[in-house]
Amino acid sequence: MHVVGTAGHVDHGKSALVRALTGIDPDRLEEEKRRGLTIDLGFAWFKLPSGREVGVVDVPGHERFIKNMLAGVGAINVTLFVVAANEGWKPQSQEHLDILDLLGVSNAVIALTKSDTVSNDDLGEVRSEVVRRVTGTTLADSPIVAVSVVSGDGLSQLVGELERILESAPPAADRERPRMWLDRIFTMRGSGTVVTGTLIDGSLTRDMAIEILPGKLEARIRSIQSHQRQVEAIGPGNRTALNLVGLEKAQLERGDAVTRPGQWKTTGKIAAEIKLLPHLTHDPTEKGAFKFYLGSAEVEAEIRFMGGDTPEFALISLRREIVADLGDRFVLRDAGRRETLGGGTVIDPFVDRSARRSQAMQERLRSLGGQGRERYLHQVAEEKGFLDLSEVEMLTGLDEEAARRVLKEAILTDRLAITRTTFESVSPQIRDLVKAHQATAPLDPGLDRSSIRAAISLPDRVIDAVIQEMASAGELVLDATAVRTPDHAPQTDTSEATELLDLLSQGGASPPTIPELGERYDRKLIQALIRSERIEQISNDIIYPVSTLAEIRNKVAEEIETAGPMTVARFRDLAGTTRKYAVPLLEFLDRTGFTRRSGDVRVLGPRAKG
Repeated sequence: MHVVGTAGHVDHGKSALVRALTGIDPDRLEEEKRRGLTIDLGFAWFKLPSGREVGVVDVPGHERFIKNMLAGVGAINVTLFVVAANEGWKPQSQEHLDILDLLGVSNAVIALTKSDTVSNDDLGEVRSEVVRRVTGTTLADSPIVAVSVVSGDGLSQLVGELERILESAPPAADRERPRMWLDRIFTMRGSGTVVTGTLIDGSLTRDMAIEILPGKLEARIRSIQSHQRQVEAIGPGNRTALNLVGLEKAQLERGDAVTRPGQWKTTGKIAAEIKLLPHLTHDPTEKGAFKFYLGSAEVEAEIRFMGGDTPEFALISLRREIVADLGDRFVLRDAGRRETLGGGTVIDPFVDRSARRSQAMQERLRSLGGQGRERYLHQVAEEKGFLDLSEVEMLTGLDEEAARRVLKEAILTDRLAITRTTFESVSPQIRDLVKAHQATAPLDPGLDRSSIRAAISLPDRVIDAVIQEMASAGELVLDATAVRTPDHAPQTDTSEATELLDLLSQGGASPPTIPELGERYDRKLIQALIRSERIEQISNDIIYPVSTLAEIRNKVAEEIETAGPMTVARFRDLAGTTRKYAVPLLEFLDRTGFTRRSGDVRVLGPRAKG
């Protein structure tokens, strides 16, 4: 389905032409019918001779309602541009043409309405004037049809031109990322909240969970209507009405966007390629009160131009966050002068709030302009140094599979992409930190990860991913918490280590405890000897040389095999120690499977029998 939007000066017959084509009065408000003036958006539809259905958005022409006009043209396929033959070109004719040109709308039919009220010569003059006005714009070379809703003259030709243009118009793109700006919000008795708009970029289905941005409001689609027909699903390019569950009318406003959860992110500052209207009668000043229009959203904005006397780019800060995408077209108006200033194309939807105009920023935008999503993804990744793959779609519109393909040179984990630039910058820092720690703390197993994270200003998961990649390449070795180089081992072959081992051996089954040893020796030395498996810790405070434990095991095995199951008292006497050591020793032998407790005695366990 395609959507046709009207445009043109006030009282030039747009609504009457829509009624003649569709049989539907688009003026839905009582005030519109009373004044004969379109104030807000009107909607209608009809079927072309080919059977193709066409939705129509009728927009107001009066200057005071220009914001409503802008809300209606944000997602149309074809314009029905109306100029009254008896009045000719007027101020809003020009402003509507400017807006369509700024939005890049190129599929159009120009209708010269009220043709029955003028002579052929006058009609020819109006036609010539229209041709002159649209030359050099996106509406240049559009077919021009003289029509009269009174006599019906020209209506069939107009329909034929619409048919021809719609046949050649490309279908609406389905990027599986739906977005529908709200242009109407109302409540229906018995149904609840209903919102309408023109759906772009993807499809919606009944019972689908949705998110309405920028408020991050969750809801569910109870039902979908298009042209007053219930449908199970609706694709891009369609006028759509959604009956929502979970939201009240007061929570929503025109310019909000229906999206699928997790696919879109709002923004409050964008960078854009800018185009100011050539026929402005004054030089724009940044001190003005500006309005920014995208989709059906109208937002107050602050603008910083870049590029000299003829601005090429702009940084636009928005009073309220919106949903914007790469390549979106927008319009700028000077609220004080009540005139359209210009418009442009979004180059970067997510500029940091602290970003300022500079030559570097201008060069960056010049390199991004018109280069597409993949180039933008590369740029964002390089600037940030890493990307969370779960956020790539919200930032760039590319799915994760495409992101992995584009960033194939990056370090890719399950949920993270780290650029080679970042890796080559961070990995030497990590290596130096580890080596420096090993040099100053030779007894440590390595440097703990928390110390590495604290020393480098990147998120913990980025640091961990770099460490993991270095370990996979054999540059580092990872223990439970420590990181070391492959050639590092705690230095336990020292005179102090030999002295400590001798002291433990001399103690037999009653060696000095860890607290007692800690008064003479560095506890890191004790832990290093444990890790090197030269001593074994059997409880919080007791350690033994492995040779002493081997002797104890041999005595226990021989005793049980000759004298039968052994009590704690027999073991204490056998080992020549006290209960303070005997009980922890037996519990250790039980834990390691050398003995097995049976009531109050021990028998040999599987490890001893093996």
